[in-house]
Amino acid sequence: MNSNKFKVLIIDDDPLNLEILEEILSEKYTVHTESSGEDAIRVLPEFNPDLLLLDIMMPGIDGYEVCRRIRSMNRYSMLKIILVSGKAMLDERLEGYEAGADDYITKPFVDEELEAKVRVFLRLKRSEEIDQIKGDLLRVFSHETRTPLNGILLSTELLRSDDSMGDEAKAYIQVIEDSGRRLLEFVKKTTLLCDIKNGLTLEKNINSLDAYLQMAIKAVRKDAKARNIKIQSNSVDVQMTADWRMLVKVFIFVIENAVKFSPPDGQVVIKTTVLDTSCEIRITDQGKGIEPEWMDKIFNEFAVRDVMHHQKGLGLSLAISKYLVEMHNGTIHAESEKSSKTSFIIRLPIQ
Repeated sequence: MNSNKFKVLIIDDDPLNLEILEEILSEKYTVHTESSGEDAIRVLPEFNPDLLLLDIMMPGIDGYEVCRRIRSMNRYSMLKIILVSGKAMLDERLEGYEAGADDYITKPFVDEELEAKVRVFLRLKRSEEIDQIKGDLLRVFSHETRTPLNGILLSTELLRSDDSMGDEAKAYIQVIEDSGRRLLEFVKKTTLLCDIKNGLTLEKNINSLDAYLQMAIKAVRKDAKARNIKIQSNSVDVQMTADWRMLVKVFIFVIENAVKFSPPDGQVVIKTTVLDTSCEIRITDQGKGIEPEWMDKIFNEFAVRDVMHHQKGLGLSLAISKYLVEMHNGTIHAESEKSSKTSFIIRLPIQ
């Protein structure tokens, strides 16, 4: 048996149906069959299937009850369940979904449709598992590194204040501190991304858009000054309802991005325009522009053009910004002129 094959458990009290389903699926998947709901519950721990094809009408516990019992067990939260039944009424299908089924196929079924559904839901399960692993890894990484990083940064601050340290030693300490701060910032962003994906609740109140834009500009001014980049702001004072703790992060991330990709002695322009029912914040740099093939990828998590030579960030800032803007019922997109400039346009509704 190929251990890399997906495993499919088929439950049906009709031996002919079991034979047909097994014949259709056994070439591509590892298949196990049982004839009752009780048997389904019994073999789950040992067989540990990726997908369950489950008949509804069976002696003993029916398919709906099997569904409910499986969904009450956390260890099978990612198991995909497709109900297979001769019942085709809407209320019967809805009862199946309410019980925890992922999909429904009626008898007699078309072989190709069944295979397609199985294929789609197995692919979905694999994708969800990978997302969970990434999320768990990020949460563990964020939790385990924050405390030691704070210790490193505190130690470097104390060492830098020691007058007996030579200039060369202080330069090395500064490198350690800068690297530690960058890593700590990455930890904070991964933590925020995990919080967003776990259902972050916004805490909204009315406040001044311009005040928070100026706060964001102040937060990135040090980096801009280090490269002699001017930040020009032409904003309008608009009162808006938002979670300003989150929205100011969006402004900081996007302005930081503009500063990072602008040439030394360049300029970043921030312009606010009030439209009919929304407000547009346009942040424009003087960088080299974004290649067309990258325009649809820049908001993806961990989107990096060159991993081996990438210096700052891993694409998290723009991904987080997109999530947070959309949580405010707004939009964010980029417009770029090749070898010239890039503008990030944020539009937020005005209540």
